[in-house]
Amino acid sequence: METREIYKKKYEAQLREWNGRLETMKARAEKLTAEAKLEVAPHLDSVHFKFDSAKAKLDQLATAADDKWQELSQEVDSGWSELKAAAGGAYDALKRHTDKAPKT
Repeated sequence: METREIYKKKYEAQLREWNGRLETMKARAEKLTAEAKLEVAPHLDSVHFKFDSAKAKLDQLATAADDKWQELSQEVDSGWSELKAAAGGAYDALKRHTDKAPKT
């Protein structure tokens, strides 16, 4: 298997993983109070946007010509870093509110 294909499969697997994480975060957010949801929503929106952006870059990478592949692969790597940072902010916001929530 060539390097390009390995790279693509790696990020496709990460997409599936992050999709699951995003769904988990959304489910946790649904259990929050209305005020907490208002604080967490922008963080989740950012994660969703970064996820969609990373997915679009990966789609571009799959069809990129050899001369553009290296440049696009760097953009994909950067997009994943941004996605992880946005997810960290969302996790922190969720944690602040779920730690305060009364146990039922």
